[in-house]
Amino acid sequence: MTTARERAPGDQQWRVIDALAAVAADLGRPMAQVAVNWAANRPGIGAVIVGASSPAQLDTNLGALGFDLPPEARQRLDEASDPAVNPPYSMFTPRYQSRIVSPGLSVGDKPAGYAPPLVNRA
Repeated sequence: MTTARERAPGDQQWRVIDALAAVAADLGRPMAQVAVNWAANRPGIGAVIVGASSPAQLDTNLGALGFDLPPEARQRLDEASDPAVNPPYSMFTPRYQSRIVSPGLSVGDKPAGYAPPLVNRA
């Protein structure tokens, strides 16, 4: 059984929530729409499962597919969600891999036009 403290968001989760709230406010969209849009267009994610308890909530969720996140907004959310990786696990980050394993190459895992290429910024 988990306690309330174990279920409460930590600093990393609050950074993502704060960035999501700010981006949603800037775009004049509900946080749920921005979150679904951002998740659906992230490299490595092939599908997003959403839930709805009412037709209005379903309409809001489906509205997430009707707009493009500006690159600045996407970058803000990506940076807020980027986990801190400590050694020795940092050798598995895209930055390390692109510098050591495949210097000069960019990494992307979705077809062109589906999402922007994955940027090695770690």
